[in-house]
Amino acid sequence: MRVFLIATLFSIAGFFVSGSDALADETITCPLNQARRTITDSLPDGWWTTPIVDRLSETKISTIGGRSALLCIYGSSGSIQRYAPEGHTCKVVRDGFLCEALVPRPQTFSTGQLDIPQTYTFDLDRGRVGDRDNSDIWFEAETRDLLYLVPRNGARISVGDRSNRGYTGCSTARYSNDRVPLRDIPVGSYVCVRTNEGRVSQFRLNEVSRGTPKTLSIGYTTWR
Repeated sequence: MRVFLIATLFSIAGFFVSGSDALADETITCPLNQARRTITDSLPDGWWTTPIVDRLSETKISTIGGRSALLCIYGSSGSIQRYAPEGHTCKVVRDGFLCEALVPRPQTFSTGQLDIPQTYTFDLDRGRVGDRDNSDIWFEAETRDLLYLVPRNGARISVGDRSNRGYTGCSTARYSNDRVPLRDIPVGSYVCVRTNEGRVSQFRLNEVSRGTPKTLSIGYTTWR
């Protein structure tokens, strides 16, 4: 005797709440509003079967084969299931599941405060000033008034909207190796940097000294 669970009504199986190049949260809706269970074997003349039809009665999360599985239960009609999406942790919501992306916390590689005199370079991997061979940014003074931050040794810079984008925002920022006029980065600005060693970094311009030559004071964090 063979018994099958047959779809009678369909809904959206799942959709992404937001798009990203990283994992996104996902809402997964049970694909049937109701289900029908019936015998499908051939029967002799004069015999018939009465299908059992039930609506969605419960959703729950279980472990099947060592993996988290999402179950949609239709009373006496039975249940259907699927595995939870990889890299997500799921919880039960009305008529389905909310699966939230597991976002690893970025680990700090280096952080601190730096004071950079005019014409000096600085390294955001090691938190050093004046190491030209391993530096990421050069505080260039073309003239007294034309001051620039210049990426060096393969590092790149992203000014963006000057907001605090943190690791996530700086990871997806658009970078350039073009020099940036200091006038475009007022005190309080946050700037993303892809260091010459390939790490994601961000610094805040805390202060620009008065007079000439100038000194920049920044606070920075570089992530692994």
